[in-house]
Amino acid sequence: MNRFCPLLVWPFLLSVLASCSKNTDFILQGEIDNIGSDRILVVYDDPDAKLDTIHPQGGRFVYKLLPDTVQLFRLVDKAGNVIPVFADKGWRVALSGSFANPKVSGDGPNRDYQEFRSRIASLNDSAEVSKAAADFIRSHPNSFASAYLIDRYFVQVPAPDVEYIRKLVEPLDGKVKDSRILSVVLQALSQKNAGNTDFVSYFSCRNRKGEYVTWADKENDFTLINFWASWNDESMVKRDSLESVIRKFPAGINFRVLNLSLDYDKDAWLAACKEDGSHWIEICDCSGWENSVLKQQKITRLPANILVDRNRKILATNLYGEAFRDKILQLAQKD
Repeated sequence: MNRFCPLLVWPFLLSVLASCSKNTDFILQGEIDNIGSDRILVVYDDPDAKLDTIHPQGGRFVYKLLPDTVQLFRLVDKAGNVIPVFADKGWRVALSGSFANPKVSGDGPNRDYQEFRSRIASLNDSAEVSKAAADFIRSHPNSFASAYLIDRYFVQVPAPDVEYIRKLVEPLDGKVKDSRILSVVLQALSQKNAGNTDFVSYFSCRNRKGEYVTWADKENDFTLINFWASWNDESMVKRDSLESVIRKFPAGINFRVLNLSLDYDKDAWLAACKEDGSHWIEICDCSGWENSVLKQQKITRLPANILVDRNRKILATNLYGEAFRDKILQLAQKD
């Protein structure tokens, strides 16, 4: 179980860490600029999708957990900026700077990933960044950071090149290949259709309150990501039909709809939103067709939706009306 240790007196930090150094906890020490006491979300992808929360004091915090193997989680600020962190037993990691320009030092691949960030700091062209990622992966076959970079720059893209990914994965150390970080990558490689995977990529959006929302929610076993836009009448009709079905569901079913708008205009989106509820959340990143999930799954028309479980696995697509109702009830019975 994750444990967050709020730092009450910063000068005592070294003594606190020293007292913990003999155990096997992973410890992340942070001092972040321009964040104050704003909460930081901790998003875990695997082995289970879940969220945790850090409440810094003056930008400072200590976060501890006891991982059973190398684990990846992401720190996310209220604007949706992301910092990946690698954790394993006994590792110590220090985080400073800002979410826009983080500085990470410490054990394991955290140091390696900071080296990669430094390499690409002056690069603006996406092709150059991808080439730098490939060069880094080849020169760091024993680093779990290489597994993360494969997923980030070569799998979570509109049209993954499966053969090229295989060539990047093949020279990696066996422990890196067996990592949970690469599990989704290897699942993707097994698919006959290289354009899609059985898993939804990591993504971030905000609700109407400006709060970060993720599919990773321990309170909901299933999430329907429903795509619509105020400028597409058919998608709005389908959206309304989903809401009608949801209102008739019996209590106790742990699912929700992330109603993701493809609007570019925030005001137009807000004017067309439905009322939020326990099973219904309106979200939008105002990026339209550039949304990462759309591009990964090659969705090119509305309406569309994707049903996923809490581990991002896609269970079904384009469910509406009775088909949607029956699928959710069937899954609820199995669960």
